[in-house]
Amino acid sequence: MTHSSPQPATPPRDRQQPAAQPTGRRQRFALGLAIYTLLTLAAFGVFLRYIEQIRRFYGYDIQNSALQFGLLFAIYLTFTTIALLAAMRLPMRLGTESRMRIAFVAGATLTVIVAWYQSRHGAISFVNYMTVGTLGTFAAVALATTRRYGLVEVIARPPLEIVAAVRDAHAGIPSARGGYDRAKRLLDGLLAIAIIAISLPISLPLVIALWLQDPGPLLVAKVAVKRGGLSFRQLKLRTMVKDAEVATGPVPAAPDDRRVTWLGGLLRRTHIDELPQMLNIAWGDMSLVGPRPERTVFVHRHLSAVPGYARRHAVRPGLAGLAQVFGDYYSTPREKLRYDLLYIRRRGFSLDARLFGSALMVAFLGIRPRRRGRERALARPHSADRFDKAYRALRGEE
Repeated sequence: MTHSSPQPATPPRDRQQPAAQPTGRRQRFALGLAIYTLLTLAAFGVFLRYIEQIRRFYGYDIQNSALQFGLLFAIYLTFTTIALLAAMRLPMRLGTESRMRIAFVAGATLTVIVAWYQSRHGAISFVNYMTVGTLGTFAAVALATTRRYGLVEVIARPPLEIVAAVRDAHAGIPSARGGYDRAKRLLDGLLAIAIIAISLPISLPLVIALWLQDPGPLLVAKVAVKRGGLSFRQLKLRTMVKDAEVATGPVPAAPDDRRVTWLGGLLRRTHIDELPQMLNIAWGDMSLVGPRPERTVFVHRHLSAVPGYARRHAVRPGLAGLAQVFGDYYSTPREKLRYDLLYIRRRGFSLDARLFGSALMVAFLGIRPRRRGRERALARPHSADRFDKAYRALRGEE
């Protein structure tokens, strides 16, 4: 290690320079807020002055509500698209993400103005116009985002030779295809479709909030292993910054991972970011209950390090699993395999219902089922040592 000679003291001007950056940022934000306020007041004035002409042009004699809101959706989509094109040409030092946010704010402002005007007909009218305006506005920026970044970001796609090697390693593992497995597949599909429909009022605002925090792909996909050793794209809401693993390659997520956004961390703690996996369940890649899916690159490491690891892929991977409920975040692949094989041997409707209910309790209330004996000892807070051991095992270092 080389040692350099002491450097002279930093001049006062240089010492004050870093403090000037936040001040300049606050000034730009204040200026932008003032401009936005003036433009909003002007938009309110124009809207109120020409509302009668707008009403005659639009035609409120449309009796079909679906057609009426469909036309409104198209108007918001067109307006926000025009605002986005204008924002992209602003003579200001702004990134693409900031310009997209400006376009969304413009469409959202028009949405609030129209919804406020329609609120004279009642709260339901206000909610309806807010909903259709928000959806039309976000559809415009989502289309632009998809064209630029794509809809789904596939994280650290594994090489084709690793995918083929994992598939070939499962050639001798029989897949579970009993009567319960077939009935479970039908039940999984029906429940997944129902959960998708019920969760839409929650999913859409979350997607919009995540997009505003970091405009980019709406979903991420991890290439994981399903039944029979085949690989599939495991979908999640994007809770990390864009291109989180471009520099590092596939690495396990740490509890204090700095790549995770603020809202993304909250969604991870409640597991709401896994709602898009209902699509994986509806397509048949996953099940509601089963061993948690593991990424293909990690499975490739575990196949040679953990004897019998391929046997966990005799059934479909699940949203909730025995290792997830009775294990913890710091369980090693070898420990998780013991839970997975136990589940495969004892799987049935009663166990699946218990695990799914327990997983919901863990996710939303933080209540875990009672542990006994060695499980209680493993759950004691030796988090630093246990996480270090699990992390090294996931990376193939142990």
